[in-house]
Amino acid sequence: MERLDVWLKEAIIQEDNKGIMSGWLHEQRLGLVPLLRRVFLHILHGGSLVVLTDTQRQWFSKYITQNINLPSKTRPFFPIFEVESLGFMIDMNLNYNNTPDRHFGAINKMLEHSFAKNYMLWYIGKKTIRGDFALFPAVYEPFMWLIDGQDMPTKTIRLSSLDDLLDYKLLQLYRLFERALCGVVFGQISLELS
Repeated sequence: MERLDVWLKEAIIQEDNKGIMSGWLHEQRLGLVPLLRRVFLHILHGGSLVVLTDTQRQWFSKYITQNINLPSKTRPFFPIFEVESLGFMIDMNLNYNNTPDRHFGAINKMLEHSFAKNYMLWYIGKKTIRGDFALFPAVYEPFMWLIDGQDMPTKTIRLSSLDDLLDYKLLQLYRLFERALCGVVFGQISLELS
C-alpha cells in the first residue's frame, strides 16, 4: 500500500507527461496532500460532500455529480452530491435584508438535518456570497478550490480566473481527486502521514 503523498507525486507526473501542462500540479502537490487526506477521511468515516460552485462554474458542479457515480464505473458509489437549489437559497440573502448569520444559519441547519450533521462543502469558485457561506463558522471546514482567492486561508487550492487553462485545470484536479479517492477506497493508497 502506498502513502498518499507518494501516490500523488506519481499520479501528477503521469498527468504532466501528457504534455498539456507545465508542472502546475507539482506546485500544488504539498498543499493538496493535507486537503485530500482530510476529505478522504471524512468520506471514509461516513461523511458526504456537497458540491457548491459560484454561478460561472455551475457546469462543473454538474460535471462532477453526473460523472462521479456513473453506473459504468465498477466501484462503490461515493457520497458526493449537488443540492441544486442550494446556490439559489444562498444568493437570496442578497435580495433580502437578512444578516448572513441568520440566513446562513438556517441553510446550515437544513443541511445538518439532511446529512445527519455529517457533511462537508466542496466549494469551487470565486469568493462570492456562496464562498462566504462555505466559510461560514457554523459550516464544517470546507474543501475549497478558490479562484482569485489569494487572500484566503491557506487550506485552499488556489487558481486564477486569468488563466487560459482554468477549465482544463479544474477537470485535471477533478480527475486526480477521483483517482486518489478510488485508490484510498480500494486500499491502494494509505492516508498515513510520513
